[in-house]
Amino acid sequence: MCGGEYEKFKTPKHLSVVKGERLVDRTIRLLKENGIKDICISSNNPLFDSCGVPRLEHENTYKQINGTQQGYWLDAYYPLEDNEQVCYMYGDVYYSENAVKTIVEYQCQDNTLFGTGVAKNKFHYNWGEPFAYKVINNKRFKNGIKEVKKLQDEGKTKRMPVTWELYRYLNGLDVNVQRVLDKTYVCIDDVTMDVDYPEDIIEMNKWEVIKNAI
Repeated sequence: MCGGEYEKFKTPKHLSVVKGERLVDRTIRLLKENGIKDICISSNNPLFDSCGVPRLEHENTYKQINGTQQGYWLDAYYPLEDNEQVCYMYGDVYYSENAVKTIVEYQCQDNTLFGTGVAKNKFHYNWGEPFAYKVINNKRFKNGIKEVKKLQDEGKTKRMPVTWELYRYLNGLDVNVQRVLDKTYVCIDDVTMDVDYPEDIIEMNKWEVIKNAI
């Protein structure tokens, strides 16, 4: 998932370089090392044609302009056929090797979200960060996106709905109250983290230096 427009980044943040390797390239490499061959990038930006895997285009209305959010963040999910299964990997995430292995090997009984707990280590902010969504019931997943976007239009969400609001809706929870269910949420609390600001890349590179020194 490498869509959206972010004004704080001169180039797509998913192409940010950490220790000589772009984030999206790292994710692709780790997926291949874990036996995954069917990999695509969801983006309308031709810059991602350089990543060595097919690029899929679709309508994505989400933008950040002058500090405000516009459109639907949930448009980030590339629409597949109802009978297809998919694992959505977030393109702006620095994944640990263990995180990718966990996501690939986990046997889901239902649509399952992978992410951090709430500020359990120094790499994460004071809320859970989603890293990947493994979807085995795509019809229900797509209907959830449609319904949560409707809640957004009706002003029934406290903020623009993102992964968390969709997850709660799909699990029959209050979309505005942070909560997870053990059966549909897998916690990954290591150095895996997403990029929100250009400064995050600087911190990632510092961490890599420390890690390599150890």
